[in-house]
Amino acid sequence: MNFRNIILSVLSVCFFCISAGATQWYVIQETGSDSNSGLSEKEAFRTLQKAADMVEPGDIVYIGNGVYTSADARGEAVLEIHRSGTPDAWITWTALKGHTHQIRPSGWSGILILADYQVLDGLTVIGNNDSIALKHAIADLKNTTPNPYFNTNGIFVDGRKKPVGEKPHHTVIRNCTVCKCAGGGITGIEMDYFTVENCKVYNNAWYMRYAGSGITTLNNWAFDYEPGYHVIIRNNLVWNNRCMVSWEKIGKLSDGNGILLDVTNPRTPNLTNPEGDAVVQTEKKEKKPVVNPDNPTRPEWPNRALIENNVSVYNGGSGIHVFRTSHVDIINNTTYWNGSSVDYEELFPNTSTDIVIKNNIMVPRPGGRVTSNNRNSDIVWDGNVYPVDQNVIRGENDIVAMPEFVDPYIDLEKADFRLRKGSALKGKGADLSKIKKIK
Repeated sequence: MNFRNIILSVLSVCFFCISAGATQWYVIQETGSDSNSGLSEKEAFRTLQKAADMVEPGDIVYIGNGVYTSADARGEAVLEIHRSGTPDAWITWTALKGHTHQIRPSGWSGILILADYQVLDGLTVIGNNDSIALKHAIADLKNTTPNPYFNTNGIFVDGRKKPVGEKPHHTVIRNCTVCKCAGGGITGIEMDYFTVENCKVYNNAWYMRYAGSGITTLNNWAFDYEPGYHVIIRNNLVWNNRCMVSWEKIGKLSDGNGILLDVTNPRTPNLTNPEGDAVVQTEKKEKKPVVNPDNPTRPEWPNRALIENNVSVYNGGSGIHVFRTSHVDIINNTTYWNGSSVDYEELFPNTSTDIVIKNNIMVPRPGGRVTSNNRNSDIVWDGNVYPVDQNVIRGENDIVAMPEFVDPYIDLEKADFRLRKGSALKGKGADLSKIKKIK
């Protein structure tokens, strides 16, 4: 398959068909009140949830000055989005120009998306890592009931409790900052049509018991089978996401990747990651289990994903990783010095099929490894750059050379992963001119 011939989904070119009757809502935590009309800055609501209860297809919610916390939330998230837009009238949540906001969760999520046709643009979610001591998160593993304080996700599209036919779909998360969340950064589970672009995602997953990562999709559930990319992860800066607490299923550290596409094919062996021969223990089932018609076995996700032009560095797991996954194009990304917690390779597929890996720059940390190839099939690998020769997967246009970056600093808000002027590696790795600067 030639990835260049894939037609990008309508998702990537047209999001905003706003109906003539669309309403603009305003939320300003510092000065607003939920008894206001919410229809102007002077009449702004105080809480995000009030706006979520009012929106209709095509509406825009402007988020203004203030710190929005779990203390003001009614449910498990600071903002729970439960009202859907429509294909021609998406609902948009965006920062109000000239204002500064922070969404500061300490429950299960900052923003929980349970609906369809949503755009999140320019939002800032900052978790509670700064207030957590590692020993307390480790101690929480002994508790049968997990404490959400140690497992807070940033932005979470969650279809697990939705019946078949109602799984969330069509979510665009762009120009957002998601950081310091004890749980995953940006995560989508049992959903379809999921775009994450031009985001900064860092310092997440440190204290959770569920082995999260910076940007994750898990158990994708097809909304339809239209051609084009259903998952798009591009132009993001992702760094220092790592797990420091053991995954409760296996009792040891796992994941903490920069970008992970996880288990789109349920027919593959139920293995842990990355140790392909270690089986996750599951509860024994009756020989003739009762079948719930509203929740059949999840079908294989046959659609395609794009991971393109991201910079993913200094993560505890891999920079970019696909596990038990099919139909992914991984193109023009830069990964650098990943795997410092769990010794994963820089960029690798595991137990996956139909994966295209082209024109990426992969620089493993000292003693690290470029890639691996376990139980994979139909891997297209070519034109990649890495500094140490390797024979795991080779392409005839690969380049073995140390790329010269302007400044590969550990903090991507200060680093510069552009190639130095005159580099012979032009066209390889991420093009930072395409990555919008996020304030």
